[in-house]
Amino acid sequence: MPPPAAASLPAIAPEKNAPTSRVAGGDFLPAVRKALAAYADEPAAVGVRDRLRETLGRAASEIATFTTRELAGEGRSAVRQLLTDVIASGVHDAPVIGADLELARRLASKGASGLFGAMFLVPAWQWPDAPGFAQVPEGMMIEFAAWIFSAPQGFVERGQAERYPARALHFMTDLVRFARTRSGAPAAREALKAFLQFSCIPLYFCAESLREHYALRAQILQCAVVRPGIEIARQPRLGRRLRVGFVNRHFASQTETYSTLPTFEQLDPARFEVILFALIRGGSPLEDYARSHAAEFRVLPADPRAQVDELRAAGLDVVVFGTNVTAVFNEITRLALHRVAPLQVVNNSSCATTGLPEIDLYVSGTLTETVDASEHFTERLGLLPGPAHAFNYEADRLEPAGTWTRAALGLPDDAIVFVTAANYFKIIPEMRAAWARLLAAVPNSRLLVHPFNPNWSSEYPVKRFAAECDEVLAAQGVATDRLVISSMKLRSRSDVKELLRIGDVYLDTFPFGGVNSLVDPLELGMPVVAWEGRTFRSRMGAALLRELGLNELVATDEAGYLALATRLAGDATGRAKLKSDIDERMSRTPVFLDPLAASEAFGALLEAAFDELVAVGRTEFRRRREPVRVMVAGNPA
Repeated sequence: MPPPAAASLPAIAPEKNAPTSRVAGGDFLPAVRKALAAYADEPAAVGVRDRLRETLGRAASEIATFTTRELAGEGRSAVRQLLTDVIASGVHDAPVIGADLELARRLASKGASGLFGAMFLVPAWQWPDAPGFAQVPEGMMIEFAAWIFSAPQGFVERGQAERYPARALHFMTDLVRFARTRSGAPAAREALKAFLQFSCIPLYFCAESLREHYALRAQILQCAVVRPGIEIARQPRLGRRLRVGFVNRHFASQTETYSTLPTFEQLDPARFEVILFALIRGGSPLEDYARSHAAEFRVLPADPRAQVDELRAAGLDVVVFGTNVTAVFNEITRLALHRVAPLQVVNNSSCATTGLPEIDLYVSGTLTETVDASEHFTERLGLLPGPAHAFNYEADRLEPAGTWTRAALGLPDDAIVFVTAANYFKIIPEMRAAWARLLAAVPNSRLLVHPFNPNWSSEYPVKRFAAECDEVLAAQGVATDRLVISSMKLRSRSDVKELLRIGDVYLDTFPFGGVNSLVDPLELGMPVVAWEGRTFRSRMGAALLRELGLNELVATDEAGYLALATRLAGDATGRAKLKSDIDERMSRTPVFLDPLAASEAFGALLEAAFDELVAVGRTEFRRRREPVRVMVAGNPA
């Protein structure tokens, strides 16, 4: 999954004869760059962040004095690039201090230049009364909209993950209102274009439903990119095979491929004709394996309109979008905005409801959803028996490059070692605080985290993360050397498993839990501590444990989570018994590791949904709130 990144500020053509010497020669430009470099190098050093804030305050005040002409041309480009760099630095993720917020308000009241300066001081999501789109001068819309939709790199303070979605919802509501009242106007088009850079990933880390957020996002995306829709004819499947297309950005080694592959690789060819569509042909072993389990493999053209036309011309009955369309606006999100088949489906690669009006079915699982789960989705919910996920990690499995010892990582042989490979973005301040309390409660314990995997991002704020962890450990009186942070780039999941093998207990995260990452410790027979909530995102890993009959490893609140982890840490005999149980249950090939069972269930769900869609029509199919369910044989063979 792509990371939450700051939206870049688009270029503007220079204004002829605009006086730019005051901007280009202003001493605040090099001063800000110097302060940014110091912050990037030592984000936790005493005084570094304060000096950066002071420097930004002086720069903002100077920018606020510029005339419109002085902010044109090269000067505007220089200031815009500097603002992009400030946002990308992550300094805006820290809690805003009152003095900065008050200065931002004063500057913004002075007009376009003042607002430009204010954007250097605080992020929109931490400014409770930030200006709205209708209050912004048209000449400032490009910069303003990009600033509004700049997402945090990561949350720093407890409560931010819960507060952020409300601010994002406010901004999206304001943009929808503005776009409707200014339909077709240049300022509205610029604001919509800026929204295409918006990352929704920070929304994932709240505990509540995101249905309203994604419904609004869909409205905005439709305004920005969709051409007039068409209707696709529906033909009953009686006496013929369903023609099913699976659309992924690629079928190379990535989590989205591993979880999409079991949904089609063993579909009965007498009932299904499988066509794979990709934007990229990589020629990897995993792609070759996927191609060998489909009737056709097609690479879509580069032009977005031609992509839609080719999918429509394929004569599909069902299309399944297997790339995450809920994180950022990508090529597959663009395609999912269009009608290309009678039944359009997203699988669990998308971490929340899509909100997209052309997606008819969201596929989850009976163990991954609560009784009221349909209210969290704009789509009709389809429920597989058991967990939502299944994986095929064997198709391109590599042998590990080496092994690890505790000594090599500075971990005592007699220590209780908690381990996790949860991604950096999931380790929000509340999770860091809970783990610090756990270490404080378990003497002679250590925590090894491996959070910087390439599936979410190619670049992480490693130094900042380490500094934030040190701070929370110190607050609990825990020595910082009891936390080991791995920033190694490991070749394959086999190498990740070798790293985790040195641990005693695996820790999952909340409210966005793991699922791919939980398979690793389970294959090692390691006890897993999961924390289950109400939404799909917080129930994925717990569903795997419940499928294995390990309900005792699932907590439902923080107190239960900490109590469970503490008990496991102090019970070596109990851990050994659990390891034996996990090994035995995993040896029976649970459904989430059984491609045949997974394909059979997924195929049956597609048939049931398609038949109902044909019988009652799309409007009625979508109106019905009861999930589409299927019963499949316990042993499909």
